[in-house]
Amino acid sequence: MTPADLLPKGSLPAWWHGCGILLVVAILLLHRLARASGIVAVCLVRLPGVVLHELAHLVVGTLLRAEPSGFSLVPRRRGGGRWALGTVSFRRVTAFNAVPIALAPLGLIILAWLLWRHWLAWFPATLANTLVLYAAVCLLAGNGLPSRQDLRVAANWRSLLLYGCVAGAAWYLRRTLFP
Repeated sequence: MTPADLLPKGSLPAWWHGCGILLVVAILLLHRLARASGIVAVCLVRLPGVVLHELAHLVVGTLLRAEPSGFSLVPRRRGGGRWALGTVSFRRVTAFNAVPIALAPLGLIILAWLLWRHWLAWFPATLANTLVLYAAVCLLAGNGLPSRQDLRVAANWRSLLLYGCVAGAAWYLRRTLFP
């Protein structure tokens, strides 16, 4: 992989990339200013990303038969001045499906990369489309990291034991079958 492989396919003027980077910086500053303004501003600014993050949990949980029992985008105070902006709950979280459900938002990062690579194949190369690309990638990548609660769900002892055994067996088979 070369550095050129990281750029979108097609050619864009360098100053369009500069405008896109300035847009991402402005979005990040808006997030920071909203945090200082109060929960209403945070909700308005963060809502699109929270919806995507929680939908990732919901879709993976549904596919892995975890039986979703609740979906909420209503902010709730958690204590210590922290807020939960969205939640998804499931009835049947098992050792098998806990890790994929908890880490589902990482799929948004893959989606951001696919958009980055193929945007110009789908849309004409204009400054407006370039700015939409930068905003979409920023939105997806910025909300693709699992939250602390997601990591707590993924790090339960049953899942760690199950996936640790699978990884150990794969390592052993690889070493013995493909020396």
